[in-house]
Amino acid sequence: MKINERVSLLVMLEKSKVTADGKAPVFIRLTIDGKRGELSLGQKVHLKNWDQQKGYVRGASTEARLTNNTIDVAVLKIKKLYEHLCRNEEYVSAEMVKSAYQGKQEKEKTLMEVIDFVIDRVRQRVAANKRAPATLTKWNTAKDKVISFLQAEYNANDISLRKVKMSFAEDFVDYLMLKEGIGNNTSMCYLKKVRSILRSAVEREWLDKNVLNNYQCSYIEPEKDVLDEKELQTLYEKQMPVERLDEVKNAYLFMCYTGFAYKDASKLTPDHIVRFFDGEEWLVKNREKIKKTICKESVPLLPIAKEIIEKYKNHSYCKEKNLLLPISSNQKYNAYLKEVADICGIKKHLTTHTARHTFATTVTLANGVPIETVSAMLGHKSIKTTQIYAKIVAKKIGEDMSELKTKLAMKQPALLHNE
Repeated sequence: MKINERVSLLVMLEKSKVTADGKAPVFIRLTIDGKRGELSLGQKVHLKNWDQQKGYVRGASTEARLTNNTIDVAVLKIKKLYEHLCRNEEYVSAEMVKSAYQGKQEKEKTLMEVIDFVIDRVRQRVAANKRAPATLTKWNTAKDKVISFLQAEYNANDISLRKVKMSFAEDFVDYLMLKEGIGNNTSMCYLKKVRSILRSAVEREWLDKNVLNNYQCSYIEPEKDVLDEKELQTLYEKQMPVERLDEVKNAYLFMCYTGFAYKDASKLTPDHIVRFFDGEEWLVKNREKIKKTICKESVPLLPIAKEIIEKYKNHSYCKEKNLLLPISSNQKYNAYLKEVADICGIKKHLTTHTARHTFATTVTLANGVPIETVSAMLGHKSIKTTQIYAKIVAKKIGEDMSELKTKLAMKQPALLHNE
């Protein structure tokens, strides 16, 4: 019996449990979206009296009429329960209808319960040194954002998992962007965590379906500030008024010419300098990331990087800590970089990341170093990660050529017109 395109009912005998007197239990097989749920009716019928095509007992005996009446009542009840669940739930499964039919009131998991479960798993992995502590921090921040949203949208601190509908995604992102002033990409990162939580719930059968699976998280490619050759030269030549700014400037330049991230650069020791097969000195170090695979950065030392290492060879901090650079804390590093940029007349927003971007673009790709080589030096697991820098270089070339075209149009209007 078909109820609609996704739901069907079939009344059957459980022939594998035939009794000595030739009777078998009657049950209803409910199928929703290809998944089954079976409900026993507590009735037994002799095999020879059963009409499988109609799903009824043959004959007009009192026993037959009572059994058929039981079947009709059960089928009607199942249909009503299904319709009721459809009105109140985003997705209805055969198991949900079965539980409702049997009167089971199994406690449903809530969104915050699953978030806490996932966070606890992350906490255990961090304790076992299998994930970075920053990962746990991000999960806890995401939890706080979800709680704030629930309070604003539902006037509650928690909701049932089944109340998370597709509209949750749009409302959550709107809340983060419009009420909390969070950018698009960061908002999408928080939403991805919620989607991941629902996936975990489905995997553990706390939820039948992840309603956010098909929600497309849009990503807006941010503009990456990089220094051009002229700005690099200015930074190199400019004398800083105080030692702390000079140290910050040189550490930043070092990262521009090696591609090392701030955390990695701050932990470089003389042991990381290796003389390779080509007879040149290289910096070789595993990146400070906890991953399943090791990401190793191997970068030949360019003259400016060598000069900076030599400059701080006898620095008290470097000698005491056995480090190449006097980078002690990131707490004020970006603030000091702003001072350095102001002194140099550089209008770009310098951060610990812009040095790595500058190495990938201005120092290497723009000077003809193949993208595969740049990817290897940066310690990227996939060349796709490096390709964003190639786009930046291409964009810069396009802008330069457009500017050149304008200049030529002014200098040679007749020539261009004849073309």
